[in-house]
Amino acid sequence: MHPWILLLAAGVVCGFLNAAASSGSALTLPLLLMLGLPPAVANGTNRLPVLVGMASALWNFQRSRVIPWSFALRLLPVFLLSALAGAGLATILPMDQIRGLVHVALVLAFFLVLLKPQRWLSANAVFMGDQPPSIVLQCLMAVVGLWAGLIVLDVATYLLVSLVLVGGLGLQQASAVKVVLIGASTVISLAVFIHGGEVDWPSALPLMVGSAFGGWLGAALALGPQARSWIYRLLLLALSFELALMIWGFLHPSTKMIMM
Repeated sequence: MHPWILLLAAGVVCGFLNAAASSGSALTLPLLLMLGLPPAVANGTNRLPVLVGMASALWNFQRSRVIPWSFALRLLPVFLLSALAGAGLATILPMDQIRGLVHVALVLAFFLVLLKPQRWLSANAVFMGDQPPSIVLQCLMAVVGLWAGLIVLDVATYLLVSLVLVGGLGLQQASAVKVVLIGASTVISLAVFIHGGEVDWPSALPLMVGSAFGGWLGAALALGPQARSWIYRLLLLALSFELALMIWGFLHPSTKMIMM
């Protein structure tokens, strides 16, 4: 199969998962590495489909008027500053160190999503749009923002965990706020990678085209009936897939996958 077709298909899945749940980069990052891109360039190139997919999803969420903008904008400054710091670290940290952080973050994310499943699926979550974020949530945004700038993988999971279990948002609102935060932070981190010459534009183009369509589909799912159930199932499925990739990497150390 031609690499362009693989990248296009991976972009669709990446955009869909990132908008509806999380972990779209678990497919695109390993693919970019297997196509021969250096780790830092693969990391930078992957930011483009993430950005395009989030922009497409944002349009869908905004059209449906489900984004609590006041709440999201109060979280944005600390998230963006942390993402900028994380992107700077990504350009200097060895990939082996980043890979080790990914392993820890993945296992932690899986167990966090398993916490309080009734809260994830609750249809009775009441959230006031003018309610200010708590100090605890702002601190979590600083940590998650740092991770978003560093590697972006699973950042959507950590955002949903923070917004649902700590921020008190329902899954649909949390998904919309997640899109705002990741989209904005990706602009910041992408600028750092572009400045460092760590973006492969020919590989990014088909990923971006696919991700635009996938992001629209993912947002449509998150806005549809039974959205809470679908989002939660997709989170568990995506994290399980990542864990399988991680185990594969341990069993086959020569496999060039960012997850492993």
